[in-house]
Amino acid sequence: MSYQFSPESSFPGARHAAAPPQLPRAGRFAATRGIGVVRRMYQLLCRFAPALAAHLAYAQLARPPRSALSERHLATRRQGRPRRLAVGLNKLAVYEWGEGPTILMVHGWGSHATHMGRMIGPLVDAGFRVVAFDAPAHGMSSGASTDLVQFANAVAVVGKQAGPLHCVIGHSFGAAMATYAARDWGLEVGRMVLISPFSHCNWFLQMFAAHVGLTPEVLDRMRQMLTRLYGGRLKWGRMSVLDMARKAGYPMLFVHDEDDEEIPFEHSLAMVTALQTAQFMATSGLGHHRVVRHPDVIRSVVAFSSH
Repeated sequence: MSYQFSPESSFPGARHAAAPPQLPRAGRFAATRGIGVVRRMYQLLCRFAPALAAHLAYAQLARPPRSALSERHLATRRQGRPRRLAVGLNKLAVYEWGEGPTILMVHGWGSHATHMGRMIGPLVDAGFRVVAFDAPAHGMSSGASTDLVQFANAVAVVGKQAGPLHCVIGHSFGAAMATYAARDWGLEVGRMVLISPFSHCNWFLQMFAAHVGLTPEVLDRMRQMLTRLYGGRLKWGRMSVLDMARKAGYPMLFVHDEDDEEIPFEHSLAMVTALQTAQFMATSGLGHHRVVRHPDVIRSVVAFSSH
C-alpha cells in the first residue's frame, strides 16, 4: 500500500496555493441536511462582512456538541470516584478508578470522559489508577464554549492535580491537545498513547472552514482572533502535532484505523514515519470510534502502558 501525504503542505506558512481539503465522510464536519443554508450565509458574510463572518465562525466552532451518555457510560462513571475541579471559570467533572501509577485519559472534541471507558477495567486490573475528565463545555462539565487553548490548559491542570502521570492516552482532538499540553502548558508525562490523531492543529480548523464554507481570508481572520485572545501565546506556526511529538522525548504509541473516515490514517502514518522510534498499531475496519474499544487495541494499550 502506498501513501503520499505531506502534513505541512496545506497549512499556513506554505506559500503555494493548496487544494481545498477533502471533507471527512463522517464525524463532526461531515455534510448534514442543513449545511447548505449555513454555507450560503457564510458565502454572503465572507464577501460583504468578513470580520463578522470570522466572529460568528469562531463562536460556532467553539460550541462543541455534547454527546449523549449511554447507560454503559453512566455505569462506568458510577463505578468511579467523582469530583469537581475548578479550571478557570469552569468546573470540570473528573473521575478516577483503581490504585497505582496514574494514567490520564483525554477524550476528543464533542466527546466525554468515558468514551474510552472499555479500557478502564483492563487498565485497573493491570494495576493502574485511571483518571478521566469532561473537558470544558463537554459532558457534565460547565461552560458553553471552549477552544484548543482552554482544552489543553484543562488537560494540564487535571494532569498536575492527578499526577505524577505514568501515561496519557488521548483520542482524536484529545490526542493533539495532550501533546500540546505537554509541550506548552506544563503537563508532565512518562509516555503517551495517541489514538486517531491529526498531524497539525490547522487541519482541524481547515476542516471546519471547508465544512461551513469560509474563505481562506476569513479563516485567517479567525486564527488571528485566537492569537490576539491569548496575547500571542498561541502561535499557529508552532501547532504541528508532528513537531510536538518529535520533540517530546518520551515513548509514544500511535493507533489508527485504515478506514477512519473522520481523521485519515495518513496523519498517523506520516508522524510515525517521521518519528521512527514511535510504536505504531494499524487496524482495519474499526473506523474512528470503535478502535478505542476493540480488545486487540486495548491489550496493546495496556501492554505499552505496563512498561
